[in-house]
Amino acid sequence: MKLELYHFESCPYCRKVRNYIDQIGVKSQIEYHDILEDKKSHDALMKLNDDEQVPCLVVDGKPILESDDIIAWLKENFKK
Repeated sequence: MKLELYHFESCPYCRKVRNYIDQIGVKSQIEYHDILEDKKSHDALMKLNDDEQVPCLVVDGKPILESDDIIAWLKENFKK
């Protein structure tokens, strides 16, 4: 399963998702893309999500938006 997180550092919703990822210990399994630091990442997000909404977790090419929905997906798929 390929996981990618589109985010930017100062976004509180992105921070919420990153903190949860750190908490459950799966950071190494997710490819991070900072949309403000990397134009290619920004452009890729635009193809997935016209509103440029972050955080955006992409699971095998399918985007999940909204921090609570992302965390719910992570809880379901990375049970302790």
